[in-house]
Amino acid sequence: METAVQTVQGWLGAPWFIWSGVISAVVATSVAALTTCASNKHSLALLKKQHARDNEEANRQREHDAKQKDEDRKGAIRREVYASAVVEAHELLRYLGGLPDRPLYAGNDADSLYSFLKANAKIWLIADAEAAHLSQDLEGDFTKVFFDQLHASRPIRELMEPVRRQEENIAFAKSEARRLASQLTDARAKNAGQEEQKKLLALMEEINKYAEELTLVRQQEIRKILPLRMEAFTATFGKFRSVQRTLAKLVSALRKELNLPRDDDEFMKQLKDKEQLKDEEQQAWAMVNKAHGIDPPGPMPEIVEPGWPSGR
Repeated sequence: METAVQTVQGWLGAPWFIWSGVISAVVATSVAALTTCASNKHSLALLKKQHARDNEEANRQREHDAKQKDEDRKGAIRREVYASAVVEAHELLRYLGGLPDRPLYAGNDADSLYSFLKANAKIWLIADAEAAHLSQDLEGDFTKVFFDQLHASRPIRELMEPVRRQEENIAFAKSEARRLASQLTDARAKNAGQEEQKKLLALMEEINKYAEELTLVRQQEIRKILPLRMEAFTATFGKFRSVQRTLAKLVSALRKELNLPRDDDEFMKQLKDKEQLKDEEQQAWAMVNKAHGIDPPGPMPEIVEPGWPSGR
């Protein structure tokens, strides 16, 4: 009977339908708690993975930025160094071309070469292998042609020293003639005596004659120097061509390092198209010969040139 009553009244005096609700609530709460815990655990795991990926991506970005910064800095240094070296190379070419007309004692002749060597050494230090080797080739070519040109131009420069002094004397004589002409004009304007005017006129004519004599002597000296100029030009013409070719190859390699088009095909066309190149150089050769009174021109000196390496 007691068991039957408990069965009807439920457990602990509470009806069973209440316990079923409590149990259902407890089960639901437990399931919800477990689900939330599992969800939180999964979210935490995902968050850790995402954080790890973010850190990895941030590290990669920092490494990329650092590397890009280094590349930008290296590129800026290269642009400055390469531009300076190419300018110094062309300045040295200009200097060597004008060396026969440079006064013999106007400073140190080697200053221009030293400036180029210093700029070229920086290329050797920071350039890639191809440009570094070409920079050394160019240094050797330039050094050789410098001393050859220095030797070939020495007789011309020595003979030009008295010519320059004559030019100074001619300029002084002409200045004196102008001064006397001005005095003669003033004397005539003031109705000065005939003797004074004749004296001024005679002095002016004398100084003009002296200037003319100096001019004739100067022209004779210059004519004597012309054959030496031609000899010097002939001796170094081919060597300058070799320098220019090496310089063109070096510039092509440097352009590649600066992320500029190498234009190898265009350089190849300019450097290896022998007929077109020969026509241009023949014209330059003919102009120099004509300037020295040689018409038709003599044979143009030839040089043995190294070929342009394939694949560059």
